[in-house]
Amino acid sequence: MRTAVIGVGMMGSRYANMLLEGKINGLELCALTRVKEEFRKKLPNDFPIYQSADALFDAIEAEKEQIDAVIIATPHYSHEAIALRAFRNHIHVLCDKPAGVYSRQAANMEAAAEQYHCSYGMIFHQRTFPVYQKLHELVQSGIYGSIKRVSWTVTDWYRTQAYYDAGSWRATWDGEGGGLLINQAPHNLDLLQWICGMPECVHAFCHEGKYHDIEVEDDVTMYMEWASGATGTFISSTGEVPGINRLEIMMEDAKIVCEKGVLKIGELVQELGMKESEYRRTSPNGFARAGGTWKTLEFEKPENPYLIVLQAFSDEINGTGKNIVPGSEGRNSLLIANAAYLSSWTDQTVKLPGKNTEEEREFEKQFEMHLEQKRRAGKTK
Repeated sequence: MRTAVIGVGMMGSRYANMLLEGKINGLELCALTRVKEEFRKKLPNDFPIYQSADALFDAIEAEKEQIDAVIIATPHYSHEAIALRAFRNHIHVLCDKPAGVYSRQAANMEAAAEQYHCSYGMIFHQRTFPVYQKLHELVQSGIYGSIKRVSWTVTDWYRTQAYYDAGSWRATWDGEGGGLLINQAPHNLDLLQWICGMPECVHAFCHEGKYHDIEVEDDVTMYMEWASGATGTFISSTGEVPGINRLEIMMEDAKIVCEKGVLKIGELVQELGMKESEYRRTSPNGFARAGGTWKTLEFEKPENPYLIVLQAFSDEINGTGKNIVPGSEGRNSLLIANAAYLSSWTDQTVKLPGKNTEEEREFEKQFEMHLEQKRRAGKTK
């Protein structure tokens, strides 16, 4: 499949290099856009390089260039327009996270992929980590009952001011569309909803420029509720060091702790002799405690998770596999992030809407109105 990488910056260079070196079976690198000079040196003098995605698509539509698939690695706001034009040309799309800045963009991309019968995948490479795959399996299987509480503290996204100063578009509402929730934490929000399901509502506190000279958030504390009655917190920051990445899930009959590629599982049934809910109702000991029967599972990260994602994209196009993250799931993490922003801006608990409903359209309207106000305010500084 003749493949173009659109946006050859930091991540785009990584994807393009894997294709250039022939590491992805079924995908051949045939065109690039906006190439950094250090990567340009690796290419033959006559390699097709376009100044923009529009220039590439103009060549495709004029039948001067033939492309079967594109990998999008451009700034967030541009993802929707690029993907839609690709789909209209019956081109398959693999999009770097996030799908866009607001959920309506992701919805439009889903609809177009379906309309034109194209493969559409998202690059959420952490879903390839065996530790998260096992955690997903344990929670979704119901072996330990349903979720009671979730607590995820992920503060290992530390960034210095130099990181934010490296590009004028970074950490601005108009250039990037947000901060921590739209740039770093989409990985965690994707895993959160994949493992635990979509929360029903959130109440968030997004602190803007708390640790850096930026206009967007670099510190977030979010409270969540699920329709099942489960509750949870999500805490993240780019201004804490040393940081941690610790996910705790309290199930009905076990506690699961995920940290540094290790799962620690404290099972209750063996110690209590029955399910905890029954023990709680029937035990004559009002001060009973249970330490749990613990076991530890250790996992290694894959050597190149991005290669796995790109290969799965190729396999889906060729009918021999499936995307690691279907494009239709790209909206989920974006909905959570949008709800967190809206909650923080309005100081209200925000209910996540059902997809393709009137409630979702009203949610989108409210979020986009407030985001536009943030963009205008940022431009005047």
